[in-house]
Amino acid sequence: MNHSPAAYPTSDNGRDLRIDLLRGLIMVYLIIVHFELASALSLFAWDRLAFVSSAEGFVFLSGVVVGMVYRRRLERDGLAAATRLLWQRAWQLYRVNLFVIASIAVFGLIPAINVFEFTHWTSPWSGESFPLYPPAWTAWWDYLKQILLLRIGPHQFQVIGLYVVLMAAAPIALYLLSRRLAWVVLLLSWGAYALNHVLQLNPTGARYEHAFPTLTWQLLFFNGLLVGYHRDRTLEFLAGPASRRLVYLCSVLLAGFLFLANNNPHPLFWPWGQMDVIDPQTFGELYRIWLMKTPLGLGRLLNDVAAFIVAYHLLSRYWRPVERTIGRLLIPLGQNSLYVFILHVYVLLILYNTPLPGLDLFWVNTLLHIGVIGSIWLMVERRFLFSIVPR
Repeated sequence: MNHSPAAYPTSDNGRDLRIDLLRGLIMVYLIIVHFELASALSLFAWDRLAFVSSAEGFVFLSGVVVGMVYRRRLERDGLAAATRLLWQRAWQLYRVNLFVIASIAVFGLIPAINVFEFTHWTSPWSGESFPLYPPAWTAWWDYLKQILLLRIGPHQFQVIGLYVVLMAAAPIALYLLSRRLAWVVLLLSWGAYALNHVLQLNPTGARYEHAFPTLTWQLLFFNGLLVGYHRDRTLEFLAGPASRRLVYLCSVLLAGFLFLANNNPHPLFWPWGQMDVIDPQTFGELYRIWLMKTPLGLGRLLNDVAAFIVAYHLLSRYWRPVERTIGRLLIPLGQNSLYVFILHVYVLLILYNTPLPGLDLFWVNTLLHIGVIGSIWLMVERRFLFSIVPR
């Protein structure tokens, strides 16, 4: 471990603020991409800084946190107690899903409230919109069934449905890891990922499967859980000087992915400034085979791994200046990520019911992005509705 004055303090079994900060960064990234406006902040989103999305970061880091936290609970209280807590969390997440889905449906019944951005997904490439909720004349029992099965809902919140399933399945991985069977966890996880590339299964039938197929995206969560469970072998290694050669390699990979990403012939929101070193057809083939988000192409996974390794090492080495500059903003957001995830839906709903997004002015959009991030941070700091909204 690096003991320089700027480095992260010697770690113990407590909370890892580096992970909290990264989760906070993911929350900021998520707000930017869900409020789809061209601004100074969107320059750093939409695959402009290589091929890493907020959803990938959220699922992976959630797995890391589960591995760290529930190993301690497993060792202290046993598997049955840890399983009960994980299932309680999964049940809480499921109920939150139901509330968000149903509340948007109820708001949609009020003529004065515009919920189009939440009840439809608009392709950023074609501009075509697709409904995410059934038509108004749908029978109430069918509507209720679709809500209960998570088959409808705003696209801004769908990944939480995946999180429900992953949390419910986490005890299996914890049991295997407690029996020193990490290789079985890896075999099952990578096997399911490979299988789904061929069969493209939809085991839950939920809406989120279209964007985050369970058997594919579980790879991020369970490999993250493995990292968190063995933090002394993984995170402590990445934090120390022994990982520098790996960090150098990952830095080179990130530079390559950054170059590749900025050769995208169809950048979202930023139709200027992209490179044209790689011809569009070649880029399209590379992206389709290696870098697509929903099927988690192998190139994209390599990009995710490289980004995490470099970020965690740099945070460990230069923690003090990072904490003093952006830590006050990002750490509270990361420590309350579910709260942020829930609240951002309703903050965006309020903004979409004002004329401001329709102005589509660059600096207005920039102020809107900053305002949403700042308002949610302020709500976290003031503990607004903490007794009601899960964290």
